Amino acid sequence: MSIRTKMLVRKLIYLVLFAIIVGAFVYLSNKYENLSKKPQLSFNHYYKKIETDKYEVINAKTLIKYFKDDQKHLIFIGDNSSEWSQKYASLLTECLEELNTKASYYDLESDKTQKNSNYYKIRERLKNYLTTTDESNSNLLAPSFYIINKGRIRYYNIDTVAMKNTTKVSSYWSNYNKESFKKEIKYNIKRYYLNN
Repeated sequence: MSIRTKMLVRKLIYLVLFAIIVGAFVYLSNKYENLSKKPQLSFNHYYKKIETDKYEVINAKTLIKYFKDDQKHLIFIGDNSSEWSQKYASLLTECLEELNTKASYYDLESDKTQKNSNYYKIRERLKNYLTTTDESNSNLLAPSFYIINKGRIRYYNIDTVAMKNTTKVSSYWSNYNKESFKKEIKYNIKRYYLNN
């Protein structure tokens, strides 16, 4: 075989190997593309005892966007590991179902433990509506509920965030407190969200 033929064969082999590598890369990229995407979690993923379609689960970036846009939003900020959030979610869901409306749910747990920039942006936006802790810090706590209209907070409920260390959930949520909570929430949803 001449040198010229050998070089031609070598180039052909390189070209075939390059095509195989590119093909394998494209094939594997398409095959494993879905592994890199985070699955869209449902509200039921966070609150297994509550079967409802009344919530859209949102991330921190969407919540921050809701603070700036011209729309109306019902926002429930919860921490699914909290017994207080579990009960709050149950009562809030009853209200949403009675009024046949939907809310957005943001689970605070991941951003709060990481204390990332989204947590600080949300905390800064809500600073006038937060509970001050013993260390005199205004912290973003859960559960809380906000009605936003054109970027302005029209109503908020953070009643139970301050109860965590002083009262048991079962002691606090008497029939009277449950009915008062639901009455207040429904009244304000009608007033600030469902009105035209």
